[in-house]
Amino acid sequence: MTADLRKTLPFCILFAVVFAVCYGGASWWTGRYASLPTWDFAFEQRVPFVPELSLIYLTITPALMLAPFLLRTRAQLAPLAITLCIETLIACTFFLLFPQTTAWVRPEVTGWARIPFGIADTLNLQYNDFPSLHVAFAFSAAWAYRRFAWNVWAAAVAISTWLMWEHHLVDILGGIALAAVSMTLLYPHLQRPGVELQCLWQCMRFSARHPRYFVIFLAIWIPSLLHWRRYRAVRTGFGAAQWIDDLLDGDRPSERKPLEIVDELLEEMTRGTFSAGPLPQLVAALFADLDADGQRDFIALVRAMRVDRVRVLERAVWTEEQLTAHHRTTFALSVNLMLATAGCSARASEVSSLIDALAWCSVFRDLDDDLRKGLNNIPGGADLDEWSRAAHARACVSLENASREIARLDDPRARRILGIFRKSISKFAMKAARRSVRSIPATGPATGF
Repeated sequence: MTADLRKTLPFCILFAVVFAVCYGGASWWTGRYASLPTWDFAFEQRVPFVPELSLIYLTITPALMLAPFLLRTRAQLAPLAITLCIETLIACTFFLLFPQTTAWVRPEVTGWARIPFGIADTLNLQYNDFPSLHVAFAFSAAWAYRRFAWNVWAAAVAISTWLMWEHHLVDILGGIALAAVSMTLLYPHLQRPGVELQCLWQCMRFSARHPRYFVIFLAIWIPSLLHWRRYRAVRTGFGAAQWIDDLLDGDRPSERKPLEIVDELLEEMTRGTFSAGPLPQLVAALFADLDADGQRDFIALVRAMRVDRVRVLERAVWTEEQLTAHHRTTFALSVNLMLATAGCSARASEVSSLIDALAWCSVFRDLDDDLRKGLNNIPGGADLDEWSRAAHARACVSLENASREIARLDDPRARRILGIFRKSISKFAMKAARRSVRSIPATGPATGF
């Protein structure tokens, strides 16, 4: 594998995963309906059925697979891959909000055409009609490849979807419109590497390490599609905080010492001036959207994460009181920042029990991994079984109290966000009750921002 391909392949994988999960999930969900409407014109019943055009229809897959070879650098391929991912999310939102089916009743296909047509019909799944992603992808790829022949090919693909009776004319026009809007409004910005591309790139790296980060990616980017400006600080905040956390945890390879990088960043944050590196620029974008309190909280959070790195280097063993205070501080700051960047009026001080539950979940979910890295979250002199049982009992009480605290919040958005975290911790607590701490699977909310 060439060096260029190694850099572009992760973006191909990201698109494949997003498409498979979202497209397949939308089709499965829509299939639960007993009947669905159709958006068709009366004259379309006279359109001829040409199954042989499935050969053209199927060319979408090899055409997209050519992308790493036609767009050989990461700077060339990443904008297209990310644009296709966002088109998928937009289209799947339409699939779920406006589920459609086709009005045609296709005759049985015989002869040689039955094989390619069968493959095409199977890959197309059912119900994901408006807008046609097949058409959107074809015109988006043609736009990115910048050759007239590709435009002719995209038009042929669009015609094939119609004459194969896979999509109605409205679906095809919707796919063309989706491609036109995405490639004129989004694609040019992604071609200029900046903060948003950096956020997406970091989320891809996080997701490659653990699937839970892909869930967080979807939870952040799907609402962002409707309120892009409002959620900008959420995107930059998560990307910056998790990047710093990975550096300090040793999950992010670095030629320089992590503490050296983070200490320089802390100085820049304190001064309010940032260097040209990708991480400082990501933090600079975050600080542009935070008020003075939010900036202070982020600096304090980074200092708290830095403490863990020092603990690893010093092989420190802390008392239970020290560990509890440290984890409460870390998660109170994390929750404050999460609520602030999401535009919520609530703050961590109003859900102190949830902070305790988050701290417990983080410690016991990652206990073995942290110990392997040299981070000891077991109190000095504690009996592991007795300590873990007592901690679990306290966590269950905290979860009960957290439920009441969240219900009392005036901010509905804060109730929704914090409720998701409480529910996730509750599931983890139930698993922890059925098995020993040493074998608890890595589930639950993220430890970082």
